[in-house]
Amino acid sequence: MAPRPAVHIPAPEADRPSWVRVGIVALVGFALGVAWPRIAGVKLGPAAPAEAVSAVAAAQRAAEAASAAAASASAAPPPATSAPPAAPVVTIDVGHAAILSCKNEDGDSMKGRECGGLAGLDPLIQTRLKRLAQAPEAAQNPGKLNIVLGLDFKNNHISVTSGKSSTVKDVASLKAFVAGEVKSMSLKPVDHQYDHYSVLYVVHIATGAPEAAKSASPEPQTPAALPDNEAAVAWDTAIVRDAPHTGAIVAHLPRGTKVQLGTSQGGWYKIKYGPSFASEGYVYRGAIGK
Repeated sequence: MAPRPAVHIPAPEADRPSWVRVGIVALVGFALGVAWPRIAGVKLGPAAPAEAVSAVAAAQRAAEAASAAAASASAAPPPATSAPPAAPVVTIDVGHAAILSCKNEDGDSMKGRECGGLAGLDPLIQTRLKRLAQAPEAAQNPGKLNIVLGLDFKNNHISVTSGKSSTVKDVASLKAFVAGEVKSMSLKPVDHQYDHYSVLYVVHIATGAPEAAKSASPEPQTPAALPDNEAAVAWDTAIVRDAPHTGAIVAHLPRGTKVQLGTSQGGWYKIKYGPSFASEGYVYRGAIGK
């Protein structure tokens, strides 16, 4: 007969857990839970990538630099604008009239010295030729300009042509400017013997810097005042006649010669001239600036 199995029934105290063992197990588990991620190299939470941190720092630095640049730009004075270059100064030098030819009452042509003189012509023509400095084309045309004037005293007309030896580039424009200047000029103040003359004027056009031209130009001098009964020859040459207008020529007085004034008639003054004002004659009023 088989033996009966033995049944062991524990005591009631044996079913109770050992709190000491439970504490030891909990302590060991906590320690392992804290230490294991570090030992294994495992990160329990997400971390900001290094590239993102660097980008944020760079953006902050760029913003600070832009702010500083804007502040300095607002404080800096505006850039100075450069002045436009000064226009060159045009200098005009005009020579005296050279009589090329003339015609007498019979229509016979004469040349040069055979024609005599044209007292009073230079001051009128030279003044107008010097106005070439105002022509827009003058600054671009330095050189020599030969101007030939046809003088028609009978009809009070002046024609303008150009000489072949001119060296300026734009002869036509400069000639047109001169024609406009002498178009309405009166020839009555000019003393002449014949009705038709052809005369040459040589004009030199030069350009230079404003400073150089200013330093080269002499200071204007104020002429000394003359007594009321005296005057000075204003033309290059004043012709003295023994009678007004048609009288015979008795003298030629250069510019600056002092004369004593007498009575005037028809635009002519009776004058005394020469040493101690011992000589007498008649001169046209324009020749002495009257």
